[in-house]
Amino acid sequence: MRILFTNDDGYDSEGLHAVADLFKGHDIAVVAPDTQKSGFSHSLTLHPQLLSCKEISGYGYKTYAVGGTPVDCVKFGASTLFGAPDMVISGINRGRNLGSDVMYSGTISAAADAAHLGFRAIALSLDCDKPTRADFARFAEFVHANFDALADVELPPKTFLNINHPDCAPRGVKVCKMSTLDSFVDVYDCVRSDIYMPHGHRCYDMLDPDTDEAYCGGGYITVSPLTVDRTDYSTLEKIKRTSFAL
Repeated sequence: MRILFTNDDGYDSEGLHAVADLFKGHDIAVVAPDTQKSGFSHSLTLHPQLLSCKEISGYGYKTYAVGGTPVDCVKFGASTLFGAPDMVISGINRGRNLGSDVMYSGTISAAADAAHLGFRAIALSLDCDKPTRADFARFAEFVHANFDALADVELPPKTFLNINHPDCAPRGVKVCKMSTLDSFVDVYDCVRSDIYMPHGHRCYDMLDPDTDEAYCGGGYITVSPLTVDRTDYSTLEKIKRTSFAL
C-alpha cells in the first residue's frame, strides 16, 4: 500500500516517525511542514507565494520538509513529490484533537483535505502535552496492529477517521461522535497596553458523556468518523421553503 504521512508538528516530530517507522514494508513517504504549524487549520499557500522543499536523509524512507502548511503538504505530496496515495496518515500529533479542536487543528485539516481529494485518511492524536517515546510507541503499535481493520472500514466519500489516544494505557476503544461543546475558555492576558498573550483553560461542566472528549478523558481510545461536508441538511430543507425578495 502507498501511504503518505504528514502532520502539523513538523517533519522531525517523534510521533510522526514512531508510526511511519512501523510501515517500512509499504511504499511510504513523509511530507510534512519544516516548522511547527499547529493551529493552522485548513490554511494553504496560494500563488504568487512560494513553497520551499528539502529532502531529509536518515529516516530510511523518503522524507520531505516543506515550507508550508499541513494542507500544502498533502496537496504537494500527492500531486508532485509522492503521487496519489492509497492512504494518508496525519500524526501522531503531540496533543489532543477532540471536540471543537478539530476546527483549528492542522493535523485534522491534513486528513480532511486528503478525504476531499478522494484519498482514505486517518488523523492520529495523543492526548498528552508531554508525551514520552513510550507513549508514542504504544499508540503507533495500536495503529499498526489495527491498520487492516481501519483500512477496510467502508467510508462514504469525503469522510475520514479521527483517532485519539488517552494519556494512559487505554481501557478500550470507543467509536463515538465528536463533542460540540466549546470546552476551551479563551483568556487574553494583557502584557502591556497594546500586547496580549492568548491563554485559556478547559471546562467540561456541560460535557456530553457519549462523545470523544468524554471517552478519551476517561481513558479510552476514540475513533470518530468526520466529514468535510458541513451542510445542515435539515435546515437546508427548511430554507428551501423560504421566499426571497429580489
